Amino acid sequence: MFAITKPDVQKLFNILEIQRPSGSQSEEDWVTNNLLSIPTARMDAYGNVFVAVSMDKSNTMFSCHTDTVHPKPHADFKNKLVIDPMTNHLFTDHKSQLGADDGTGIWFMLAMIDAKVPGLYAFHRDEEVGGLGSDESAKINKEYLASFNLERCIAFDRHYYEDVITHQGTRCASDTFAQALSDQLNITPGFKFKPCDSGVFTDSANYTHMIPECTNLSVGYWSQHTIKETQDVGFAEKLLDRLLQINWESLPTVRDVTDNDSPFDEFDFMYDKFNMDMLDLCEQHPAIIAEILEDYGVGVSELQELVDEKLDLITTPMADDQPLDHWYMPPWNGYK
Repeated sequence: MFAITKPDVQKLFNILEIQRPSGSQSEEDWVTNNLLSIPTARMDAYGNVFVAVSMDKSNTMFSCHTDTVHPKPHADFKNKLVIDPMTNHLFTDHKSQLGADDGTGIWFMLAMIDAKVPGLYAFHRDEEVGGLGSDESAKINKEYLASFNLERCIAFDRHYYEDVITHQGTRCASDTFAQALSDQLNITPGFKFKPCDSGVFTDSANYTHMIPECTNLSVGYWSQHTIKETQDVGFAEKLLDRLLQINWESLPTVRDVTDNDSPFDEFDFMYDKFNMDMLDLCEQHPAIIAEILEDYGVGVSELQELVDEKLDLITTPMADDQPLDHWYMPPWNGYK
């Protein structure tokens, strides 16, 4: 029997207080102090951290990511947290993103480790800049991961309340698996989880060629990547309590690792098409675009600096042998 205790919400607040942009010193310090201090923690060459708990009893991998979307962290790398006592919803003072994407997933996994829930816990780096950590992990940790005969990978990195993801651009989990997991989750009164085929990218997508059932679960945040990001703390508490009680090994394994509805190349093309139409979109809806930029925490002075830098790039000739594709980055709202 797992050690089921009341969730320590203060630990969630502590996680969400710290801004951890990809590659920042604050992320590095947080990983060192909070993950590498776990006796069984193992860091790979890229910086991903794995914690194995009773893997002789498990073929399950759990996934989250340690970086947040904060583009320019405050000087002290801290958020000012605000909670609505009426709704139990947590947010910031609207000067920075909350980082429930994916601080809430981190909280779940640390609590599950403390409760000794069997599984391989993967804390990935650089998800917010293209899933680079999990992509590298799937390459350099191939033998290590294969040694556990993993049948499922569950990421805790999806907005809203109801989704058990079956597609992240391509099929990543079978409908049978997603329904079985939904049924397990819905034992909690009020939960309405169901299979969802409209997911996009998170780290579990990078393991679909080696792990049959790869999904992503809603964890009760929304407006991620913006300064209006919100976490429903009550929902997260109830979900964590349920996660501690699920028999993960009883879930069915149906999908074949070669089962893909469409190649990721076609999915990536969606990003290219989005970028090609960006000018038209800005010309059609300038006021709305300005409001969205403000929601993302982009100030006028910061935007002016970026415009000035871009104008300088335009007026400076580019070397003939300099590739163009290194400038490309998928839009933030394409994730999760």
